[in-house]
Amino acid sequence: MLYWLKKRKGFIALMVILLGCGNDAEEPIIEFPEPSTICEQEGLLEFATDTEGNRIFIYDNGELYLEKEGACQFELQYFDPNFLENNYETNASGTFLIDDSNLIAVKNNFLEDFSSKNDFKDLFLFDTTDPDFFWTNLTLQSPQAKTVSEYVALSECLLIDNCDFLDNRIAITNDPVNDENQVIQFTSVAPTADMVTAKCSLSSLLAYFAKGADVWYEADYYIAEGMPYSIVDFESSFFEQSPGPRVIITGGKLALNNKFGAKLQYESNSDTTVPVKEWFTVKVHLKFSNTQDGIIELWQNGEQLLQTTGINLQTSNGLQNILEVGISATPVATTLLMDNIRISDSAF
Repeated sequence: MLYWLKKRKGFIALMVILLGCGNDAEEPIIEFPEPSTICEQEGLLEFATDTEGNRIFIYDNGELYLEKEGACQFELQYFDPNFLENNYETNASGTFLIDDSNLIAVKNNFLEDFSSKNDFKDLFLFDTTDPDFFWTNLTLQSPQAKTVSEYVALSECLLIDNCDFLDNRIAITNDPVNDENQVIQFTSVAPTADMVTAKCSLSSLLAYFAKGADVWYEADYYIAEGMPYSIVDFESSFFEQSPGPRVIITGGKLALNNKFGAKLQYESNSDTTVPVKEWFTVKVHLKFSNTQDGIIELWQNGEQLLQTTGINLQTSNGLQNILEVGISATPVATTLLMDNIRISDSAF
């Protein structure tokens, strides 16, 4: 949690990267051409072409170049080439996130049913060895907290009880269908005209899914008001703009798209729509790959909507370490409830 993170400077820096790069701004549409010789050099990981005809080259040192007007120009540092060794240690006991001198076990398997929680702050634990330790961050991007610095500061003061919610809020509440059941409620106002999106979400930085890894995810959703755009994101805090696939709602139906590159979108031919004021279950299976052999599967209430292959990882050395749930993007005022959130590295 952020209160816990304030005591651990290295991990705070990592969370600032996470918060600062969660940008849903439009990216150029990218195709996959044959590489040219102007920018092509040893260590090339990925190459592409944007809508203006500029060729994009990403290298294993993390640098991204554009071939523009017949010249090769450095554009940005897309990732730190040492992000794995600087942030993780793998030994006989498993893989661990390095936090100063502490090692925190990564968590690819977790279940949250909110039954033992009375307040949203109960989700953020100080004891990293507690079986319930999983959630590390909340994001409340709204008209009263538009910028990264504003919503980071809001998250920090909320978790140390120094302030109250502004317009967006998260709460543990009763199930609207079953009073004996507790669920989590995300409430977001609409973004203003100068905002790309609004957000009200919960995140974990403890996942560890590299190329070839499988992630299985499932959760129950109840849309009480409005309609969110995205409801679960698999992201990387180590790459610019936190790229990764996410489940979205488009045309009233579930789909999956990538928040990177060509923003490839995988849609179903099913007539099944997303209900309002009714619980429904979303299940996802991804086998991560930066090539066409990635596996993409999506279910709603047991009906398989997607069963295909395609790109779902930003680069061959990509790592998806973030699970973000809730209203991860919305263009309208929305209230969303969730329950029984489950993530696993094996089928269930």
